[in-house]
Amino acid sequence: MKIKFLLIILTSFYNFCYSQDNIKKQKAIDSMIMVVQDKGIYATKGSKEVLRICTEIYYQSKEIDYGKGMIQADLKMSEVYLNEQNYKAALEKILQGKSLAKEYEDNYSLAICFIQEAAVYSELGYIKKSDKALDNALRLVHQIPLKETYLLKALINRTKAQNFQRSSVGVKDSALIYLYKGQEDIKKLDNKNPYKFFFMGIFATDLAEEYYRRNDFLKSEMHLNEFHKVMFKEKDQSDFIHYYILKGNIENKKKDYLQALEYFDKALGLNQKYRIYTLSLRDIYSGKAQSYLGLNDYKNQAIYSAKAKKITDSITIADQKLLNIAIDINEGDDPFIDKENKNYNYLIACTFIVLAGLIFYIFRYKIPHDHRSTKVSPEVNSSELQLKPFSPLQNEKSETEIESLRTLIQLAKNDDKAFLLKFSEVFPSFNQKLININPQLTHSDLEYCALIKLKFDTKEIARYKKVTINSVISKKYRIRKKLNISTDENMYTWMLNTL
Repeated sequence: MKIKFLLIILTSFYNFCYSQDNIKKQKAIDSMIMVVQDKGIYATKGSKEVLRICTEIYYQSKEIDYGKGMIQADLKMSEVYLNEQNYKAALEKILQGKSLAKEYEDNYSLAICFIQEAAVYSELGYIKKSDKALDNALRLVHQIPLKETYLLKALINRTKAQNFQRSSVGVKDSALIYLYKGQEDIKKLDNKNPYKFFFMGIFATDLAEEYYRRNDFLKSEMHLNEFHKVMFKEKDQSDFIHYYILKGNIENKKKDYLQALEYFDKALGLNQKYRIYTLSLRDIYSGKAQSYLGLNDYKNQAIYSAKAKKITDSITIADQKLLNIAIDINEGDDPFIDKENKNYNYLIACTFIVLAGLIFYIFRYKIPHDHRSTKVSPEVNSSELQLKPFSPLQNEKSETEIESLRTLIQLAKNDDKAFLLKFSEVFPSFNQKLININPQLTHSDLEYCALIKLKFDTKEIARYKKVTINSVISKKYRIRKKLNISTDENMYTWMLNTL
């Protein structure tokens, strides 16, 4: 009996000591979390050191089963990878963070994970996936106390705005509406919140960039002044990279090329200091190339154009690899999936298949042969037949129009320099509509768009342009991004319906 009593005392003492030891370890971990959550961490520590500290936080937390520590470490690491445009690593950390947040019933952190996931998909052009993640975040917001939701709603609205910027869906001012809504949510944060003025600055640059896209430089500069007002005292000046790039772009539009170069050089200096926003270097080089072109300095224009292209090509290759392997990481991990709805969609799909089979049977076996056959002139090739969907009046085309299309197709097949000029005559508004969407489109971009409009497939374009298939795939991918064509949308259909 005494031995049993003694064992109970020893066990209780051990548990007490173990608990006290865990409390000390949790306090030490919380101190490290405070360090990495400081808004000036990138300026004082740098991204690599932030990742090292977060790794330490994660494994120390895992040792004592401290959920908060593991979740916060994952959230911060995914933020670092997002800043560096390392989307594969970001998605991996987000997936891990989602799993932990659900396990420990941390709805706030789970909402942040969904917002980060949405940001990754938005950057990669997966707008529907991004919106789906934002919807999941919004559902969680309704389960969180009101005072804690302002920042979440602001970030959701910001990503919604980015999605509208990257797609042609929605009313003209959708992006502005969501940016202003997000800005209002930030204003509701307590003034003691250290991130309030930081995010006020972020939304100011977002609004400035949106107005720049609309060629409203007066309002763009007004919001840049707001950014400068709230951010110039901050220890971390890394977000001034975007500020100076935008200032440089505006001066290029005003044709003050020397002033633009000064702004781009300031952005370059900050980029070299912080090494945080990978894509900003491409934008700096592209902007400088535009400035030198305006100054008729073709040597420097060629140098910086080549530098920008090199970064674009490397990013394109990396993005393509990610599109092949990383997007499926989060598939099947949606806590809001409705299984009954899945079954319903499956039933609809089966119904359509049956109907399609029935229509085919009727067409194949019931309609008289004479009505099904169509005589095709041996002079008309398959490429011409593919042109039918482009005009509702195809059956009424005159011989002149058909001859024009034949000439156009032949010029394309011969890779003739007169092709684009002839195409502009046949489709007079096509190129202008594309340029209205993105004035930075090159002659080569427009030529590829014309070939896509004529329904030349990837292999045909490669054959007639005498380039590799991979080169055509890369070119299409870059054009898709320039025109903000959703990856969920068929590029050929987009060219038909939008233009």
